[in-house]
Amino acid sequence: MKQLVADTGPILHLHEAGALHLFQSIGNVLLVPLVLAELRVHAPALWPGQPPRWASAQTLSTVAQQRATEWQHAGLLQGGEAQALALALETKPDWFLTDDAGARLMAESLGIETHGSIGIILWSAATRLIQKPEAETLLAELEKSSLWMSPRVRAEARAALTRLF
Repeated sequence: MKQLVADTGPILHLHEAGALHLFQSIGNVLLVPLVLAELRVHAPALWPGQPPRWASAQTLSTVAQQRATEWQHAGLLQGGEAQALALALETKPDWFLTDDAGARLMAESLGIETHGSIGIILWSAATRLIQKPEAETLLAELEKSSLWMSPRVRAEARAALTRLF
């Protein structure tokens, strides 16, 4: 099982696509309090009580909080992305999950393996956690979510899925 840190985007978008069940087989997702708060705003029915077993709330250390605040004040990242990336830098997870281009670029520059919502679906297909029909359905639902995807990215995701099967 993988250790993951996520910002709001992938959890929200995969929820909208009906794909959160994939995390049960992938691993534990650490979520900072600001990400949990953003999820309550953007998807209030997501977890009316506690998050599921695969998601854990994680507070930031003083150093990580300071780093996140500096990134925000510098205009590099928004709050949830900054805090989640600061946690990832500190905890060294297997993957940092974000759909934000700036957060992805920054994470990769820090040597942190980064994936987004599309990557979660494609990885699940590649490792045969899901079969092609479910992967196609989840990609189609992801395209209807609040995640913005360029036509090129959509085509590349579909082509990657075709190559996998």
